[in-house]
Amino acid sequence: MSTSIRIEAARAALARAAWVRGQAPGYGEDAIIDLLADIRLWCQSAGVDFSRCDHLAWVFYFDSEGSAS
Repeated sequence: MSTSIRIEAARAALARAAWVRGQAPGYGEDAIIDLLADIRLWCQSAGVDFSRCDHLAWVFYFDSEGSAS
């Protein structure tokens, strides 16, 4: 998957989360923090290991950044 598609997916997730909360879409740090907190809460309720997912996403990000250089 291309970087531009991943960026657009993140933008869409931020917009959708704001819509669900009845807010205007935001793309700054507060919006990202809110979305990450939402995802963390969802993971807890669904029995998904957020820390593991976050770590693997970090590894994937740095692996893909290195191959893009």
